[in-house]
Amino acid sequence: MKNILILILTLTVSFATSQITTRTIEVKAGQMEKFIEMAGKKTKKFNNEEGAARFWTYEILTGSDAGKIWRMRGSNAEYMDNWDSNSEESKYWQKNVGPYIANGSVNGMYMWNYVGEMSHNVDSEGQNHVMALVYKFKDSGEQDFWRFRERIVAARKAMDTQPKGSMHSIICTSGCNGNTALILFEYESYSGQQNYNQEMLPKMIEKYNELYGNDAYEQDGSKVDKALVDNGRGRLHLRFIPEASSN
Repeated sequence: MKNILILILTLTVSFATSQITTRTIEVKAGQMEKFIEMAGKKTKKFNNEEGAARFWTYEILTGSDAGKIWRMRGSNAEYMDNWDSNSEESKYWQKNVGPYIANGSVNGMYMWNYVGEMSHNVDSEGQNHVMALVYKFKDSGEQDFWRFRERIVAARKAMDTQPKGSMHSIICTSGCNGNTALILFEYESYSGQQNYNQEMLPKMIEKYNELYGNDAYEQDGSKVDKALVDNGRGRLHLRFIPEASSN
């Protein structure tokens, strides 16, 4: 699903206080650079001022939508109520960005809430590589799912050395089938993710077990497995595009 981002993440401020919407955009073949340039000009012109909607732009790297753009908007209810397809902002997008979109292909509008207490915000400078874990869980598994996420946040915060990139949790509120959550992890690169898994993840698990008891991480993870629907776990990688995102 990209840094959720000044980097995915002025998230902490913009996401936590606004309604998040996402959509997927297919760019015409060979026009990605031009799309990014023009989407960036639109975003810098209309979406950097206080009170304006904020946008974060990602390129999807894996999965069936690889090569497409995933664009996230954070806005207040008033902005959404007053949205006008004939506004200067909308006309600018249609005129300057629209020509680089394949067959007008803008799909999959979803609404999300940022789950601040299940997120861990740290220094995200340069962390433009994002892994998104996709979870779909049963109504009966909601408590076990979020308990595990809450405890992971506590364990990360208790580590002697903090992870470099942030971890963000968002929950789908409209457009999804059932309970859908995304957990977004920021890294510098694929190598940075590998280094985290080799060096920092074991320390986080150790801290988790120190806080909640021997083998607690494994036991709680097992409860999450049971909380998920069939095929309720997925993974995507994204590249954050700061030049096409709000400051």
